[in-house]
Amino acid sequence: MPNVTLLIPIADILGITVTELLQGEKLKENKTLNSDVVETLVVNSLDLSLRDTIHQRKKNWIFAFLISIGVVVIEAILLTVSGISIEQMGDSLYISLLMLLFASWLCIFAKELLPTYYDTNKVNFVSQGIFRIHMAGLSFNNANWGYVLTVFRVFTLGTAILYPIICYISFLVGGISLWNTVKHPAIIILLIGMLVTTYIVGKKTRIMI
Repeated sequence: MPNVTLLIPIADILGITVTELLQGEKLKENKTLNSDVVETLVVNSLDLSLRDTIHQRKKNWIFAFLISIGVVVIEAILLTVSGISIEQMGDSLYISLLMLLFASWLCIFAKELLPTYYDTNKVNFVSQGIFRIHMAGLSFNNANWGYVLTVFRVFTLGTAILYPIICYISFLVGGISLWNTVKHPAIIILLIGMLVTTYIVGKKTRIMI
């Protein structure tokens, strides 16, 4: 069974109804009216199932976001207790807060589904509210958007948690001089990793137009 969000576009391309697609046979013309009624019921049922799935997924990511906030707060306290001043850990806190800001939109406000025109056109940007994501060479659609969102969520939450750990290990091993040496390369490597993963996942799961 293809992704629920793809059933209607696939049926449109094949010139059949969703009911016929699900049944695997084309209905006779004298049953057109009846099939329309059935299709409405089927689509509504699929929409309800999809909404439940999306709602549960959203709840899980909101929970993960709240846990990440708690972890970052605990990390900041532990860094302070270990003797690292607020000024010295400033860059670490800034990056963590910035990642949590992006994660708040990705986990709470980002829509799980894109408008249907994304499935029929090559669109390499997504604009929702004040946030805009643009990735040259990658077309967004409902086949890959969920996976792309997952990559963004994992990397933003992961970076928010991992960066203070890198800060602590740097101070532990080589003091502030080592931290000043690794803090910028570390965030660059993490961001490059996110972009590369996004392109790989996005291209593997895209709709061919």
